[in-house]
Amino acid sequence: MTTSSPPPDLPSDEAHQLYLRQLATYLRESRQILDTWDAYSDEHCDPETFEPLDEAAYGIRQRQRDTDTLNAFGRVYFHADELLDTAEHQLARLPASATREFAWRLGELRTSTRRLYELHRQWLDLRRNLPTDAVPGTAAYDEPLAESRADAWHYLDQWGIHGQALIDINTQAQNQQHRSPVAPVKAPPPPDTAPTTPPARR
Repeated sequence: MTTSSPPPDLPSDEAHQLYLRQLATYLRESRQILDTWDAYSDEHCDPETFEPLDEAAYGIRQRQRDTDTLNAFGRVYFHADELLDTAEHQLARLPASATREFAWRLGELRTSTRRLYELHRQWLDLRRNLPTDAVPGTAAYDEPLAESRADAWHYLDQWGIHGQALIDINTQAQNQQHRSPVAPVKAPPPPDTAPTTPPARR
């Protein structure tokens, strides 16, 4: 059975599978980063008030979480729109019963992607307007960078929560394609009365 090609504005199936593998790596790494953060937070916060025991140390560790998560997302960032476009194309061809939950998750991912792109553009604009002596390692550079990454973390976390939907949609689309039966060729109905002589040769 031949595989139908995606529309010209979508990545090839080979490219899409690569993007999905990169997404799977992000989902795994972001979960590890979050689990490590949760363990740190539980250990370094008051169990009753949930306030950090050492706010300065807690803030530094939180910044590290934001940076690690953003770095892990780097492999997905440049193809996030293509991943979503392909998933929407695949979803439109799945049975209606499979689309409700997926459609909501795709909406969450689309919103998060737009916000991540906006935050990145805002950071580039801000960085261009920093004083010349504001370089990495100085508070004038590191503080606004940390704030930008902190703002991005929620949307990165949304990708960690909902990103699996893109892999699941692809799996269902592949299964649907393999299950699509080829219409059987029907034999012509028998004649009402069988001919008594062969057809005349021309």
